[in-house]
Amino acid sequence: MGRHKITVLLSALLLTVSCAKEDKLSSKTPLVKVYDSYLYYEDLGDLIPRGLSTEDSAAKVNNYINAWAKQQLMIKKAELNLSEKQKDVQKQLEEYRNNLLLYKYKDEVISQNLDTEVTMQQARNYFDKHQDDFKLNTSLVRAACILLYDEPQAIKETKKLLEYKNEADSVSLAEYVKENAQNFNDFDGRWITLRQLCEILPGIISEKNEALKIHGIITFDDQDNYIWLVKIRDYIPVGSKMPFDNARKMIEQIIINTRKNQLINDLETSIYDKAVIDGNLEFYNKTQQNTK
Repeated sequence: MGRHKITVLLSALLLTVSCAKEDKLSSKTPLVKVYDSYLYYEDLGDLIPRGLSTEDSAAKVNNYINAWAKQQLMIKKAELNLSEKQKDVQKQLEEYRNNLLLYKYKDEVISQNLDTEVTMQQARNYFDKHQDDFKLNTSLVRAACILLYDEPQAIKETKKLLEYKNEADSVSLAEYVKENAQNFNDFDGRWITLRQLCEILPGIISEKNEALKIHGIITFDDQDNYIWLVKIRDYIPVGSKMPFDNARKMIEQIIINTRKNQLINDLETSIYDKAVIDGNLEFYNKTQQNTK
């Protein structure tokens, strides 16, 4: 059936289904036939959302019909060209069904029984026992960035404040940048990568920059007579142990996955042992009992 004829038919169906030809055997309204297979109007179900215009609905259904027809034609072609052995997919279907049932059952057991809460102490204990598993593949820094007008006295004062040693100095810095800086970001004291830091700067900080190691101040000229001051408060190079705060989310997922695997293992063991006790599992070769 041509695309134009299908579209015309669909428009008619969507306007008045009762006018379409009806299959006498199934009492359904046929839309298209491919060899001995039919697609009926009733098979479309909820394919057409409410609110669509007749034209849009017809286009949507038309696309679906064409896709269905192509699939049926390919299936017919496969049936004609494959050997009987190749077409015997019963075993694969059974394996797929079994795997799907197992997946759904395990997923249900996990959703009902898995403890997904990981305390700070549990995460810390895991981190302490597996420190070699948490190595940095990129360097990290703690830094503060300030953008201010390129004026010698302001730069001098800001550099002094950036070297704060106590809470009072930190407060003074916050008050100063509020009044004098165009931009200020200390990333809430978190560890960030060099790449994250450089994303807000007009230049790149290299791993070779000595200010990283001595916790110094790096400057970048910005446009319109402004300058960036970047204070490196802490630096951890590639290959070092990852800070706990950065590793915590990974640790939580590891612990939850371990619990999940243990839950499934316990489930399988419980089902196995009960089947043996109830006589639903019996080995004719007794040595097999030791291989569970």
